[in-house]
Amino acid sequence: MIRLTLAEIAKATAGQVINCEHSKTVFNNISTDTRKIQSGDLFIALRGESFDAHQFLDKAVQLGAGALLIDQKTGIDLPCILVKDTRIALGLLASYVRQQISGLKCAAITGSNGKTTTKELLSAILCCHAGDSESVLATAGNFNNDIGLPLTLLRLTDKIRYAVVELGANHLGEIAYTAQLTKPDVALINNVMPAHLEGFGSLQGVAQAKGEIWSSLSETGIAVVNLDADFASEYLTQLKKLNRRVFTFSSEGRKAQVGASNIEFSALGKASFELNVMLHGDPQIISIELNLAGLHNVSNALAAATMAIALGCNLKEIQAGLSVVKQVEGRVDSRQLNELVTLIDDTYNANPASVKVAIDLLQQYASAHLLILGDMAELGEFSEHEHQLIGEYAAQKGIEKLMTVGKLTFKTYQAFKQAGQGEALHFADKKQLNAYLENVLSAQNDKLTILVKGSRGSKMEEVVNSIKQAANKLGA
Repeated sequence: MIRLTLAEIAKATAGQVINCEHSKTVFNNISTDTRKIQSGDLFIALRGESFDAHQFLDKAVQLGAGALLIDQKTGIDLPCILVKDTRIALGLLASYVRQQISGLKCAAITGSNGKTTTKELLSAILCCHAGDSESVLATAGNFNNDIGLPLTLLRLTDKIRYAVVELGANHLGEIAYTAQLTKPDVALINNVMPAHLEGFGSLQGVAQAKGEIWSSLSETGIAVVNLDADFASEYLTQLKKLNRRVFTFSSEGRKAQVGASNIEFSALGKASFELNVMLHGDPQIISIELNLAGLHNVSNALAAATMAIALGCNLKEIQAGLSVVKQVEGRVDSRQLNELVTLIDDTYNANPASVKVAIDLLQQYASAHLLILGDMAELGEFSEHEHQLIGEYAAQKGIEKLMTVGKLTFKTYQAFKQAGQGEALHFADKKQLNAYLENVLSAQNDKLTILVKGSRGSKMEEVVNSIKQAANKLGA
């Protein structure tokens, strides 16, 4: 964080300094977690539905906190800033810090799928453009909600030239809030798909929530629109009313300013293509090779390239940046276990659209196909129907074998089995599934590609680890 006095922090958060005669004391780091606190930190006591950090103020002091930001008075003899709501104060402080960085360019990414991959791709391009990684700040992990986004902005320093942030949401108004804090110079809605339906009620609700990002674009800001995505035309209409500049992209041949041609895939599914740019006069073309698998990552690469162009990057920088990003563990991470078996680990999370994308990728492999699925979460009243549709989709795509585990995926199993296109097995728990898989691997004589996917709560990485261990036992 940039260096701020206690008085500046109090002013930014509309707070009152108490227990302090020296309000010019300087802080350059904050903490919201006593497990990670460092000596001299400003400790912000956040509240949530199931936690209240005010219960840990004594511990924060013992660990060396230099001051406390609180919303209830305390008898602790330490400099404090008293605010109405610490969660709101966190956002106010983040917004203040963002505004203090002169010349900072901020790119904000939202969408149902591909946010993290697109963030990594764009960050890599910007590092090539800036000439070093210290000039680029990117969202770490899944810090993309109303707490995570402010914490990301509070990592800004005077050295940062570019910030690339993810904006996630599970209810209306969340992106409106985080985008207002961010005030992006370039904004992207990567796609709109059935995810977090429990919080939005419908796909239209998802689209409305994602669309909140546009209103926070600066007057000179640029919106990046995926012409292949649902609601693209509605977003273009919205942006026209807002009088914002728009850059478009398409991986499916639609008439866009940035596109892809001659798309090819390696034996492990890694993509290469020609990047076509038609923004300033004559068309420009450059060859791109990704270390990422699947057609969906071609789209993610185009999204990152379009945002990079909006931020002033050239094609050579885009080419270099896109080439260095490798698959993140748990996100379509493909690896050869032995001469016969390829494993695709896509266990980080799942929603109906991302599962269909994974099935499409699995089908590209020249081998037999085994799809292993855990439950998809946060689908609310649509859950049974969406799980059923996945089973039907897998059958339509010619998947030879499906294994499911979990309460909700029983509908997937039933739909696949009813289609009669392949073998289907449902397991009560992962222990039974893992034992069965060990037998499958030991008896494998032909090439097989296994894809494992499920929502975070399904913990399908346990299945991936079991498959790897079984392969190691067999001398892989």
